[in-house]
Amino acid sequence: MTVRSEGDAILSRIRWSGALAAVAALTALVVIGPPGDTRAVAAAGTGYDQITGVGSTDSAVTVSWKQGMLDNNNQPISSANAIRSSPTGPLAFMYQDPEFQNLTVKVSQTQDITHQGLTVTWSGAQQTQEPTGFPATDYLQLMECYGDSSSGPSPEGCEFGSSLIPGGEPNPSVGTRVGDLCPPGAVASTSNPPLSLNGDNSIWGCDPAEPQQGASPADIDPANPQSYTIPFVPAGGCDPQASGCPAYNSADLSQYFSRFSTNEVPEAVTNQDGTGAVQFETLTATQAPGLGCGQPESSGQTRNCWLVIVPRGSYDPNGFNHFIQSNPAAQSLLSSPLSASNWAMRIQIHLGYSPVQVFCPIGTQETETVGTQIAARAVQSWQLALNKAANCARIYGYSAVPEATSTQQLATWANPQQAGGGSGLAFTTIPIGSEAARPGASGGSADLPPILYAPVAVTAEGFGFNINFGITGYISTPVNLTPTLLAKSLTQVYRNDLPDVDVAQGFNGPTWAQNNPLNITRDQQFTQLNPGLPIVGGAAAPLAPLLTEDHSALNEQIWQWIQTGPAASAWLNQGTPQAGGDLANLVAGDPDYTALKLGTPPSIDSFPRAYAGCLDLGVFAGPPAKEEKKCSLDVLPYVNNYDEAASDAVTGNDRTAGAWDPQAVAPDGTPGWWDKTGIEPVGQMFVWAISDTPDLAAYGLIDAQLCSDSSTTSTNCVGPSAASLTTALASAKADSAGLLQVNPASPGAGGYPLTQVVYAAVATSQPAANLSADADLIAYAAGGGQTPGVAPGDLPPGYLPLPTSLQAQAQAVVAQLRADASPAPSTSPSTTQTSGNGGSSSLTPSGGENAVSSATPAVGVSITPPHAVLAAQTTKPQPVGGVRWMLLAVVIAGAACAVGGTALRADGVARWLRRMRP
Repeated sequence: MTVRSEGDAILSRIRWSGALAAVAALTALVVIGPPGDTRAVAAAGTGYDQITGVGSTDSAVTVSWKQGMLDNNNQPISSANAIRSSPTGPLAFMYQDPEFQNLTVKVSQTQDITHQGLTVTWSGAQQTQEPTGFPATDYLQLMECYGDSSSGPSPEGCEFGSSLIPGGEPNPSVGTRVGDLCPPGAVASTSNPPLSLNGDNSIWGCDPAEPQQGASPADIDPANPQSYTIPFVPAGGCDPQASGCPAYNSADLSQYFSRFSTNEVPEAVTNQDGTGAVQFETLTATQAPGLGCGQPESSGQTRNCWLVIVPRGSYDPNGFNHFIQSNPAAQSLLSSPLSASNWAMRIQIHLGYSPVQVFCPIGTQETETVGTQIAARAVQSWQLALNKAANCARIYGYSAVPEATSTQQLATWANPQQAGGGSGLAFTTIPIGSEAARPGASGGSADLPPILYAPVAVTAEGFGFNINFGITGYISTPVNLTPTLLAKSLTQVYRNDLPDVDVAQGFNGPTWAQNNPLNITRDQQFTQLNPGLPIVGGAAAPLAPLLTEDHSALNEQIWQWIQTGPAASAWLNQGTPQAGGDLANLVAGDPDYTALKLGTPPSIDSFPRAYAGCLDLGVFAGPPAKEEKKCSLDVLPYVNNYDEAASDAVTGNDRTAGAWDPQAVAPDGTPGWWDKTGIEPVGQMFVWAISDTPDLAAYGLIDAQLCSDSSTTSTNCVGPSAASLTTALASAKADSAGLLQVNPASPGAGGYPLTQVVYAAVATSQPAANLSADADLIAYAAGGGQTPGVAPGDLPPGYLPLPTSLQAQAQAVVAQLRADASPAPSTSPSTTQTSGNGGSSSLTPSGGENAVSSATPAVGVSITPPHAVLAAQTTKPQPVGGVRWMLLAVVIAGAACAVGGTALRADGVARWLRRMRP
């Protein structure tokens, strides 16, 4: 038996008293006033905005085309760049003035890359020529390639060639990995360009440098020997037993990427002034296993990747100049950027990746956490730092789940004798279990353990836009939204959002909508508030914002903001258009939504697809026979989460259903279904999403500014920023459990109304080891994890550093958890609670000495009663996507390194090489 000394007992009493003192100090902080008086100072010096992600990081790279061949340290390779200054080189006709000599490219970030967006801007280029309304010459092609070789990547390791470009364009060939071979011995000539080996005329731009000598694997597909085909070889090489590797044809290529999953940019448009910009989505091994970026290699190092930019001028490799042609059929480039001569024109920039989450061995002991996805990027950053610091001896797992699931997880600890099946820590913006009190929840009572709340992050919801359209090019100015504009966007009043509107086929939709605008850019209220944005029509018209399907307080707060607009509330409840007068009332409401009375409190917590109309084309003969019916969820499908919403927006991924395709595969596996639109081409892109500021910042989407219903200009509109979040935080009020909430109706002058405070909710009935692990996570999150930056362990963009008052509250919880995990036997603390709505709590050590009690729970250390009386209602199970159910199963099972990711994404790839031959 171990005997404790009197000194040990004294130290224990001091430790316990210190914890109580922290609680007392914390209570005093709450009494003194709301937080927000002191804020941690974000790193400065590069113009990078911590909330929006606008600007460049310290690892930004700017490079001219003349020095564009960079090594894996992003230093120019002198030998490789030497030819670019030669006016007599064999490919000089491709790059000499006025082609690429003045081209300069800037990439906003090159280190600590994750699944995110990079801002790529350029200047000194030639204006894109669009004689038929599509890019024909003078544009950039971007792709991601794997590798760490000092000489750069191989075209065989690049994700490109998914036939992303629609077949209706004059030049779909530039989106493939295939092109024409020249006859043996052919030499490029601008005066007499050689014909192709197969007899095609010179406009097809055969490449005299193909096939490359010694290329392994060969640049010739045995099934197509008169053309070159640059095969794709996945990271790690080909499995000798695997079929379709190397991937030469469309079916084999679709194992690795397709036009629905690729991040390639086949045509990035240059403006009249020689400038341009795109947001380029970087993919990790989770989204693109064929690239493997961020994955550990056998050496233990993280596999890194490259951003490759191939500028295209007016020449194809055989010397044919498309710009000077008068025949529209000959005005477009037709060769692949992966062919040897085009590839020699590339700019290559090395990207250093953060390790993917699954770098710890399977079976490693895991501390499981769950919670709101708005905390995901911060938690994942903290995970990486903590897991690495522990050398994987102990790791933290995290799964983004709906609020009801967080409650269900913590509820497993309500009875410590029977607990052990769920996570004991959940990240939340609301008291655990309080979602049961919202409208639509079922009745009953929530049985919960004692819970401590520690503030760990301040962030916000937002609306992210990716607009790259026509002559306006990439739009980088914020879009202005009012409550009424958002209300209309969420309730299917624009004609392009209705499944039974297809004017080309004679379907005009319901009578009430026939005078409504096609889309938001044709709404007079929108154009008045956003005079510089393009007015879009036709097939590439914007649709409603990408939305998640779950129920949450985050969604509820958006509806609460909408209800702050008197015009929005009245229109939602009535939906009656009026002639003249208020522009908000020129659009008729959808009766299926008007019946929901969404303008009247309490606000709902989801985004319904309420329109009941469908497009029914009759019966498809099959086999098998099936009804050709398109409804709201086909036109406006949900996304799984905020990350997916922002990712789809940055790539322009339009998931809506197009025309009926007898060859498309239906959800039940049978042939015949509505074809997906896929990724919109640059120059015809208008996609937006509701997401959180961390995801919007990570992908570089342009944030919206929120305006009042009476606004006609952006003068009084407010967007997410460090200043606006700080102001809103200062206006926050504690709810019944002591958690700070921002009221969208009163966020303070200049405050952003959708600001959120994220708390780590910890069930205190867990075993000591769990409490210690949770304390370590919170201590780091509220300490070193509040340093802004993009490296693992930093506070990512999109989060406001915690004010010192909230940091102190979090550290008081840490002290309490550590005291609970290691109590002194002689002064073992006991915890008592008083049930009720936001009831009081009393923390009293044995003997009653140094007791601290408060009628109002202190923010950060409030304890939820075991039997929470939440309007006498229970938590209603909520719908979640398949990926999140999988993650939750991993959490519950205790498997190591639970991560959210998409499975290998593959789909059929169409080849367009011969479609437009004369």
